[in-house]
Amino acid sequence: MLSDLFNNNLIIKKIFQEASNILKYDLWNLIQKGPLKTLNITYYTQPAILISSFAIYKLWLQKNNIIPNIMAGHSLGEYTAMLCSNVINFYDAIQLVNYRGKLMQEISYSLKENNMDGYFMQVILGLNKNLVQKICKQEAKNNIVNISNYNTYNQVTISGNKKAILRVVKICKLLGAHNIPLYINTPAHCLLMKPIVNKFKKFLKNIKFNHPKIPIINTLDIKCETSPKKIKYNLIRQLYNPVNWVKCIEYISNKNINNLLEFGPKNILAKITKQIINNLDVISINNSKTLSIALKKYNNMRKI
Repeated sequence: MLSDLFNNNLIIKKIFQEASNILKYDLWNLIQKGPLKTLNITYYTQPAILISSFAIYKLWLQKNNIIPNIMAGHSLGEYTAMLCSNVINFYDAIQLVNYRGKLMQEISYSLKENNMDGYFMQVILGLNKNLVQKICKQEAKNNIVNISNYNTYNQVTISGNKKAILRVVKICKLLGAHNIPLYINTPAHCLLMKPIVNKFKKFLKNIKFNHPKIPIINTLDIKCETSPKKIKYNLIRQLYNPVNWVKCIEYISNKNINNLLEFGPKNILAKITKQIINNLDVISINNSKTLSIALKKYNNMRKI
């Protein structure tokens, strides 16, 4: 992940070093050498994704200083967008996602399901979202399970108690759906997150939020929020409410924005975004080759 960008760009190395100093462990070493079991623990995963995405964005600005007209982030990506848009500073962003990850990990431990078979989150492909939600409702029983991400028109993620997840997946597969287990050890964007709300709210009070320098789409209400107070409130709501990436991309398209860049370690968002609106031009920057492609395209656009 990002090896060639790290090896060839001092700005990437500096950002990872600064992050490691704050976190008190070698973040780059963990990403490159693992162990994967540790990296998949959410309070390690979240800083890793945040810093990787932010470092690529800063490299992009260093190369051509083309600033986006608008930003959006899927789940944790909203924190990266806030950092890139100067809503929060570098130190606070790292502390915030680190603490968020630890709180979410507390939920997994409190559920006492880590040694059970199954997963806290699974992707369901090939069924209408309303049908999946109906199945979630009927199979919850004494547990909790709900749609946590609306990724495309026929792809959602569900989160909840493992037993309920297994029941929902079984029925969805009988109806012709496919499933992809997510190796995430916590049920994100789910009502099971409600118990950590007060702790997270208290932590947020000590962090200064600024007005965004670049508009950021809130993936809950699908609008660009400018009030620091409301942005904080939306982060609290995001813990236990679903991310609606479909409506977010529709919002961008309706603004006649057709050229998009994904800054991150993988190209997942580029893939699902094209499935929502296939005439959008999306480039995912995660290595030297894709960076070169994006630079060439946007530098040519400047000349027009």
